[in-house]
Amino acid sequence: MTKNDIIDLLVNDEVSNAIKALRAALPGDNTILNLAGQWNRLQKEKGGGLISNEYATMTGNIIRNSLIELAKRLPDDLTVDVVLDTPMPTPTNNTTPKKNGPVVFLSYNHEDKEQAHKVKDFLTGKGIQVTIDSEAMQPGEDIAAFINKCIKEADITLSLVSSNSLLSAWVGMESANTLVGEKIADKRFIAVVIDGSFFKLSFVRESTTTIDQRLRELDEEIAFRLKESIGIEDLQGDLSRNRELRQNLPKIVANLKNRLNIDISEANFNRGMEKVAQSILNH
Repeated sequence: MTKNDIIDLLVNDEVSNAIKALRAALPGDNTILNLAGQWNRLQKEKGGGLISNEYATMTGNIIRNSLIELAKRLPDDLTVDVVLDTPMPTPTNNTTPKKNGPVVFLSYNHEDKEQAHKVKDFLTGKGIQVTIDSEAMQPGEDIAAFINKCIKEADITLSLVSSNSLLSAWVGMESANTLVGEKIADKRFIAVVIDGSFFKLSFVRESTTTIDQRLRELDEEIAFRLKESIGIEDLQGDLSRNRELRQNLPKIVANLKNRLNIDISEANFNRGMEKVAQSILNH
């Protein structure tokens, strides 16, 4: 098995097999041992129903992201003998052209729904295929599964950045999944700015205060329900997502600050969206 074979395993969600191969390639390496332990614990917690599906997806992608970074540092001429638990996945043919060019997944907070549909209409007017939840998501479909599927199937994730979106408990999942996609396949992430509040030095501190208030309210409600023997299943997803957002918000903001963010606020909309459309069509 080669370095590229190990990366292909991760591309195809064969994480357990990839860990087995990495352990053979890096015997005794503390990093792979630690990541393997994290992955095994996650599977046990997921299988035992101790965590929500969205938390498992988000955390699994973070672990997979770290495994990809580890695999990319392996020697190019690496070969290891390892017996996999399941056969190597059949390589997919990524050279088949899409009928309508690049597919864009539009990520936004529902407080910014009006701006999102304005962006979608602009792009479809340029002949660009756009996936947006209000049109593509089926009734009863799991939100976490929908997000994960859209990011995997799209060539580009276009994120509408605002104070609303950055305080959304779903943004951590979308960011983690998109970063994995950027590292393992021909994926791109484009940020368009509705408001630039995240550039403020105090943004992370002030936002963390807001998230902490949400977590306190959730903790109080959970404590009350447990005392009264009332179920908390409807709260566990919110609790997991907000904890992840609190932990990852500085990384998300740093990632945005290190990118070219296109301003589409108010009078800048048409000029900014022309740049976005050109970038997508040149993908």
